[in-house]
Amino acid sequence: MSQLLVHYFDPDFDHMHLTPKESSNGKVDHYNLGYVQNVVAGQVLAEVIAQDTPPPQGSKAPRPLRDNKLPIGPNTAQNPVKPTQIIAASNGYVFYHEDLITVKKLLNVRRDVDFHTGNIVFVGDICVHGTIRSGFNVQGNNILVKQTVEGAHIEAFGSFTSENGIKGGKTAHISAKNDIRIPFIENATLIAGGDILIEGSCMHTDVWVQGNLAVKGRLNGGTVYANRIVYVQDQLGGGISTITSIVMGYDPLHFYNLRAADEGIRKLDAIVDSLSIQCAKSDVHRAEYGSKLEQARTRLKALHKKREALWAQMNSESDLRKCRIIVPGQLRPGVEISIGGAYCIINDFMENVCISYRDDEIVFDSPAIVKK
Repeated sequence: MSQLLVHYFDPDFDHMHLTPKESSNGKVDHYNLGYVQNVVAGQVLAEVIAQDTPPPQGSKAPRPLRDNKLPIGPNTAQNPVKPTQIIAASNGYVFYHEDLITVKKLLNVRRDVDFHTGNIVFVGDICVHGTIRSGFNVQGNNILVKQTVEGAHIEAFGSFTSENGIKGGKTAHISAKNDIRIPFIENATLIAGGDILIEGSCMHTDVWVQGNLAVKGRLNGGTVYANRIVYVQDQLGGGISTITSIVMGYDPLHFYNLRAADEGIRKLDAIVDSLSIQCAKSDVHRAEYGSKLEQARTRLKALHKKREALWAQMNSESDLRKCRIIVPGQLRPGVEISIGGAYCIINDFMENVCISYRDDEIVFDSPAIVKK
């Protein structure tokens, strides 16, 4: 009896010819085109069935099985539990290569991320050989970008590396669970669970870094939230006309969540005020808007509690003794520094200094790096 091979992925998928899909409400999504077919280790990719057997639910594209041999390619395997099935042996994307079902662990995007590719979400490592254009999202494990990052959103569950820099246009948002390494960055948001190394300058960018931050060029504009070492080799600050802030002594990601809570409180305060005005107009308005007002007040109360809990956790985990701002080059006026409850603003030009917290005060020592 002849046999068929049914697939649990699209064997005819072509990432070079993607088309936007229309939703049920008639809108066309030009940003999510499904650039890659993700699979995870152990996932069933294909299965052999008899020709007269109804295809299993969820399967597609039945094809004759050639030479009664499973087309097992790289990073796939025969299912030890059910030998008629092919499963993925690793996370990656699935496709046919030389008539074999193959899973590749590294996704090479050999063009710009734009309306030809749409947003890209991948379970493995990604290498983007082109530019990531404004308005597009890329999500993966370790992410490498060969060309420029514009005002895009990038989330790396491992590390992130850019070879040509980030021109964020005030909308770029780059986050990595581990380290970030880039040649320069401007007008963006940068979040790292590990260390950040910037080979050139960091301009007008907000930075949250749980490890150490090293900037070999200038750090000018924006706010840095750090809890260990901030090293700026050439120049910290751009002058009084451009405020540069460094906030240290607390977990930076707690600070990030705190800012999100503050923004939520601000929005809910406005909603509560608006609904209160409506409810005060008449009994009819109270009946219409009363339940919405109570829901908004409940959410606002919960958000205030979350904010208080974050502050309590931040204070309990604070260790100000390990905070250092090291500037072998020039420290310019207009830089604001907070370490724990201590605060100062730089009013004069300084050079070759190390800034730390001692005896409840911010202190300045020179040279910046003491040679032993």
